[in-house]
Amino acid sequence: MNSSKTYQNTLWKGLAFLVLLMVPMLVWGTQDQKKKENPPPPKVQQQKPQVQQQKPQVQQRPQPQVQRPQPQVQRPQPQYQQPKPQPQYQQPKPQPQYQQPKPQPQFQQPKPQPQFQQPAQQPQYQQPKPQPQFQQPGQQPQYQQPKPQPQFQQPKPQPQFQQPAQQPQYQQPKPQPQFQQPGQQRQLQQPGQQPQFQQRGQQPQFQQQRQQPQRTLTPTESRQHIQDLNRNRATMRGINRNPLPQGQVTVRGDGSRTIAASGGRQFQVRPNGTVERVSLSGGRTAAFRPDGRVSAIHAGGMQINHGLRGERRIETVRPDHSRVVSMGARRGYLERPYLARGGRTYVQRTYYAGGHSYARVYRSHYYRGVPYYHYVPPYYYHPRFYGWAYNPWRAPIRYRWGWFGSPWYSYYGGYFAPAPMYPTAALWLTDFLLAENLSLAYEAQRDAEANTAAAQGNQPPPPAAEGQGYTSQITPELKQAIAEEVRAQLAAEQQGASTIPQQPASSSTEAPPGALDPARRLFVVSSNLAVSTIDGQDCELTPGDIITRLDDTPDDNNKVRVSVSSSKGGDCGVGSTLMVDVNDLQEMQNQFHERLDSGLKTLADNSGQGGLPPAPDTGTTAGEVPTPPPDANVDGALQAQQQEADQTETQVQQEAAQGGQDYY
Repeated sequence: MNSSKTYQNTLWKGLAFLVLLMVPMLVWGTQDQKKKENPPPPKVQQQKPQVQQQKPQVQQRPQPQVQRPQPQVQRPQPQYQQPKPQPQYQQPKPQPQYQQPKPQPQFQQPKPQPQFQQPAQQPQYQQPKPQPQFQQPGQQPQYQQPKPQPQFQQPKPQPQFQQPAQQPQYQQPKPQPQFQQPGQQRQLQQPGQQPQFQQRGQQPQFQQQRQQPQRTLTPTESRQHIQDLNRNRATMRGINRNPLPQGQVTVRGDGSRTIAASGGRQFQVRPNGTVERVSLSGGRTAAFRPDGRVSAIHAGGMQINHGLRGERRIETVRPDHSRVVSMGARRGYLERPYLARGGRTYVQRTYYAGGHSYARVYRSHYYRGVPYYHYVPPYYYHPRFYGWAYNPWRAPIRYRWGWFGSPWYSYYGGYFAPAPMYPTAALWLTDFLLAENLSLAYEAQRDAEANTAAAQGNQPPPPAAEGQGYTSQITPELKQAIAEEVRAQLAAEQQGASTIPQQPASSSTEAPPGALDPARRLFVVSSNLAVSTIDGQDCELTPGDIITRLDDTPDDNNKVRVSVSSSKGGDCGVGSTLMVDVNDLQEMQNQFHERLDSGLKTLADNSGQGGLPPAPDTGTTAGEVPTPPPDANVDGALQAQQQEADQTETQVQQEAAQGGQDYY
C-alpha cells in the first residue's frame, strides 16, 4: 500500500511538473505567433488584454492535460532547450509596452483640462460685462485696452451717447435744414461752415446741459435767485455788467442756469454768473466769452465770429445757395455752384485780396454727414518739372527774397528766418509758403487792431510793434518736416499729371477727407482760429503756426486733438493740446496746396533767374476741370456784407443787453 501511494504521489508530481512546463511554452508560443502576425507596436496594446484572457484558459486546461501525461513525459528534454526563449525574457520588453500606462490617456479621456477652461474663461468673459461702466469714466483708454473684446462693443454705449440726438440739435437752428433741402446742390449749399460755427462751443454746450438733471424754480425762488445773481454785476465787464432780466429760472446739475425772460428771450448763465448765450426771437443767438465780449452771432443766414484779438469773420448763405465769406476788411471770397462731372460736384470760389480777384475750383463731398471741400489744381506741370522740384538740385543755391524789407518780416523776425542755402526746391517752397502765411497773419493783426480801435471810439489803430516775444522759433528740423510734406504733395501732383487725361471716377460720399490721411499729420495754420484746449482754456492760432494732428477719427462734434508744434507770441502755447474742427484742418490743407502751386509757378516763371537753377520742361496740361473766370463785383459783395453785419451785430447786442429793465 505504501509503495502504491508513493507511486501515485510521484506520478502526480510529475504531471504537475509537466503542466508547469507546458504553461510557459504555450504562452511563449502564442506570443511569438502574435509578434509575427502583428509586428507594429500599437497593436501590442491589443495583445495584452488577450494575454490576460488566456491566463484563465490555462487554468481551465490542466484537467484535460492530465490525461496526456505519458507522451508529454518524453518531451521535457527539448523543452529544456526552450530556456532558449529565456532571451525571450526580453519579453519584459513588452513591459515597456506596459506603456499600457498608455491607458493613462484614458485618464486624459475625462479631459478635465477643457473642463477647467470652460468654467474659468467663460464666466470671466461674462464678469467683465460690467466693464461698460468703466467706459463711462474713461472711454478711450478702455477701448484701446480690450480692443479684441467685441463684448464691450456689443453694448455700444457710444451710440447711446449719440442718441441724445446731438445732430438733430444741430438741425434745430431752422436755417440749416434750408441749406440741406436742395438735393444734389446740398453739397454745394452746405458749405459746412455754419454747422462748424454752431459746433464751435455753442450747440455742443446746449447738448451737454440738456443731458444733466435740472430743476425749475418757482416764481418766488426765481425772483430771489436772479436778485442774488445781480448783486455783484457792477464789477464785471461787457454784457456781464448788465443786470439779468426777471423770468423763470431752471438750474442744472453743473450749476449753470437758464432764464426764460419776456419777449421770447432766453439767457444761459454759467455757474460763475457770467452770460454764456442769449437766444432772441427769430432764431437769432449771441454767444459771449467769460469776459463779456461777444464771440459769435447767428441771425438768419449770417454767421459772425469774433477772434480773441478782435478779428471778425462773416459768412452769409444766400437764397441762391451761394456763399459770401469775409475774412477781414479787404479779404474774402464768393462761392457758388460750378458744375457736376463724372459723379463729382464742383464749386467755384472767387477770392478778393490785395485789390485783385482770382478764381479757384473745389470738389465737394460728404463724410459722416459733414460736407468737405478739396482744392482742385487748375493745371499740372509735366512730370519732368515735378521730378526737378522733388529731387535735390545739382548744387545748393543762395537766394535773396524780395520781402526782406517788408513790415511783416521785421515783426516776425524772431519767429521765422529763411534758410541760408537751398539744396532742394522743397525747402525753398517751404520758406515760400511760410512767408505767405506770416504776411497774411500780419495783415489780419492790423485788421484786428483797427476793429478794436473802432469799437473803443473810432481811434486810429496803434502802430505795429517792431517785434514781439516768442516762446519758440521754427527750427530747421521742423522746416525739414514741412519740406517732406511738400515733397509728398509734389509726388501726388506728379501722379495726377500722368492720369489727368482719364476722367476721375465718382468719389465715395463716405471717403474721409484728406485732412484725416494718416500719412499727413503736420499742418500750417492759414487763418485766425479761436480754439479751446482739452481743459477748456480759450486760445488762438494765427497763420504761420504749426500744429500736429493726434487723432485719425473725429469725435461727435467733428473735432480731433492736435498738438502745437510751433507758435508765435500770444498764440496757443507750444506743446498744448487743442480740439480743432476737421473742416478747419481741411481748409489748412487746401491753402497749403494752393500756396504750393503758387510757389511752383514762381519757380517756373523765374527759371534760371535771381539765383534759381534752370527748370526743365515747364509746360502745363489742363486739370480735372477748367478754371472759370472770376466773378465780377466780389469786392462790392464783401463791402455790402460788412455793412449788413455791422447792423445785425448792433441790433442783436442791444437786444441781448436789455436786462434788469425788463420785469414781469
